[in-house]
Order: sequence, then C-alpha cells, then structure tokens
Amino acid sequence: MNQRKVLVEGMRKAGQLNLFRGFSIGSEPIVIYHLQYADDTLCIGETSVENLWTLKAILRGFELTSGLKVNFWKSGLIGINVPSAFLSMACTFLNCRLDSIPFKYLGLPIGANPKSLSTWDPLVEHLRNRLCSWRNKHISLGGRVVMINAVLNAIPVFYLSFLKMPRKVWKKVVRIQREFLWGGVRGGNKINWVRWSVVCKEKKKGGLGVRDIRLVNISLLSKWRWRLLSPGRSLWKEVLVARYGNHIIHNVDWSGNRFPISASSWWKDICSLDKVVESKNWLVESVIRKLELRVEDVLEEDARIIFEKIWESPAPSKVIAFSWQLLYDRIPTRSNLEIRWMLITNKPWECVGCVGSVESSTHLFLHYPSALMVWYEVFRWLGVVIVIPPSLSLLFKVLRGVGRNEKIQKGFVMIWHATLWSLWKARNGSIFANGLYNPKVIVDEVKVLSWKWFVARLKVPPCL
Repeated sequence: MNQRKVLVEGMRKAGQLNLFRGFSIGSEPIVIYHLQYADDTLCIGETSVENLWTLKAILRGFELTSGLKVNFWKSGLIGINVPSAFLSMACTFLNCRLDSIPFKYLGLPIGANPKSLSTWDPLVEHLRNRLCSWRNKHISLGGRVVMINAVLNAIPVFYLSFLKMPRKVWKKVVRIQREFLWGGVRGGNKINWVRWSVVCKEKKKGGLGVRDIRLVNISLLSKWRWRLLSPGRSLWKEVLVARYGNHIIHNVDWSGNRFPISASSWWKDICSLDKVVESKNWLVESVIRKLELRVEDVLEEDARIIFEKIWESPAPSKVIAFSWQLLYDRIPTRSNLEIRWMLITNKPWECVGCVGSVESSTHLFLHYPSALMVWYEVFRWLGVVIVIPPSLSLLFKVLRGVGRNEKIQKGFVMIWHATLWSLWKARNGSIFANGLYNPKVIVDEVKVLSWKWFVARLKVPPCL
C-alpha cells in the first residue's frame, strides 16, 4: 500500500468507527476528515480531546507502518472559534506550533480576504523581484513583449485561478508591466507610446498580443462555473452543493438566486461574475456558445491585414515591434517629442537633413530625399517599379502585393522591415554619433540585414 494511503485509510477508518469526528457541511451533511495533495495534508475535525488522542494515535501508527517520521514542530494547529486555552493545551499535547488564519496551503493564502491589498502584496513583490533579477540584461521591445507574456503574466495565474483581483492591485500589476514594456528592466516613468488597451489586443487586430490580466482573472474564475455544470461529482463540488444547494450544478443562470449572507468571499465573487458586463448576462451567453467568447473589434480590413502580416516575417521580434510602433506613429521623432513637451529647447525641430521640414514619421521614412533614394535603390535591387505612396501602411500593401507568391511576399515584407530599421539607425547615428546619412551605405546594410535574417531562419546553414 502507498505510504500516503496509510494515513488516508487511517483517517477514513477512524471516521467510520466514530473515533474521529470530522467537519460536517450542509443540512444533508457531508463530513470532511482530511484534505491531501502530494505531501501536504490537512486534518479537519471538531474541537474535542477525543479527536486529539485519535489524531496522535493515527500519526503514530503512520510512523510505525511507513517507517517515516512525522515532524510535529513543522506542523501547525489552527482553530476557528476555539478558546485559546484549548489551543494552547492541544499544541502542547501534539508538540506542534500554533498557527492562525490566513495560512499558506499549496501557495495560496487560505482564509485571507481577497479584497484586502495586503493579500496581494506577496504577489506584487514577487513580480518586482523578478524584474530585479533581469536588472543587468538588455532586452529589446520584442523581447520584452515575450517576457511579459511568458513570465510576468504567468506568475499570477495560480492566484488568479482562485481569487478575484481588486482593481487597485490590477492597476499595480499593469503599471509594472507597462513600465517594463516601455522603460526596460530599469522601468521608471518613460513615455507610454501606445495605450495599454491597444497593446493588449491580438496581433492581427493591431496589438502586441499581451494578455490583459483582468480578463485572464475573469476567465479562470469562470471555469469554476463551467466545472460545476460538467459531469462528475468531485469532492469540492459535493461540498458546494451541500453548502449552497443542488441548483448550482443544474442552472446556468444564477441571476435570480440569492446566496446566503454567510457565504464565503470566494463564493460571492464566483456568483458575481454575471455582473461583470453591464446590461447583459455574458456568462450565460458564453456557456451557450461553449465559452467561445468573441470580442469584435472594429478594424479596417486593410489595417487588419497589415497588422496580421507584419509578424509573418523572418525579421527579429525587436525589428517587427519597431515597425508596429511606427505604423501607429509612436516613435520618438522630433515632432512626437515636441507634442509631448519632451524636446529640448535648444534642439532643432527640423528634420536631420532638411531645412524647414518637420521631422515626422512619414517625412523621415518616405519623403526625406535621402530616404527616397534608399527606397528607389531597394526597388531597383528587387526588380520592381513602385511610386512612393503617401503612407507607410500603403507602401507595405503595395510592396507585398507585387510578390508573385507567398514566399516572395514574405521576403519583400522582411526587406520592408530591414529598410525601416536601417533608416532609423542611420538617423540616430547622424544625431547622436555624428555619423553620415549615406543612402548607399544604408542600402548595403539593408541587403546585409536581409541576408542575415534569412540565413538565421534556415535549418541548414548555406555553404559560402
């Protein structure tokens, strides 16, 4: 017999023989003696000396049968509405420490108030500490998007599966993510170039694909409602039925039901999910559609295609993220910095190589004379004839459209990324490093970058 089953069978047998009185729930009572997950065990029972003797005998029998030693001092005794004198006597009898609510079980604060900010302080501190561990790393914008989804959005998932996050905590977490996205590992009050609601959209809808942690929280909590309607009678489901009634496993719409005043805060949060969206019961509609919740965003067809296709490129993620930011005209050109009152007074507002022309995104990447020369040289290299359109998005559409097949189209998109990236690097070099804005050098860099990005995606390196 498994060593853990020895303890389980001992508790079950003691309950059947009425030697250990567990905790009863409901009018048609279901009795809980213990909860066990891996090596974490909770023994639950009424306040009585008989229960203490039985529990100590079961644990001693477990030691003799399994050959393992129970560390009583690492164990804790918690009482709910129990006199302090009895708790002190019980701790002395079991030789264990006295604990209190809330306490940690499987990483969750059991008995804590989810509306209290102090309940979430360890989670927020964990996120900040994780950022501190990246302090000496230089991560690009594309890399930071990956890190937010893979790490910063993954850390709170266990909490979000059980507890409803208060709005103030959500704002704290979003602020940590936002400062990391636009300010890097050092964070700080940097310019937030794009609204967070746009950043959280899908990539094909014009966003960066960052998950909105508030929607994740609602989705994870809604799964408990879905599991209640699913077949099977797990222990947790039987406890809820005994506590709140049999209707919770048969009815989808709970809007007409009233939960008891003594209901737990967790159950109140689960019941209030219907009211997350005003004027309609979205949860009922979602269950009818098998939880295929679709949020229709109004986005023009041309813009949708562009934002969907720019990510289908062998270019690095930092370059694609820059192009995405450029399409929204949210890069630090002099015109954008002047709008945000970030341009130093003694710095010129004009374009780096033009007199009297404002340095806007469209001018810098399309209508600047040197940029025009770069584009025409790139078109000559590709063997296409294109008249420079008035916008970057239209240039993307035209350049991709001249490709004869999907493979060539992806190659042209990669070259579009490489050209924008090279123009931006040349502009920064001429301003901050006194470099030369040489169209021929920029075209050569476009060719080299395109070749490097293409080779990097090949499984077998080419022979030179």
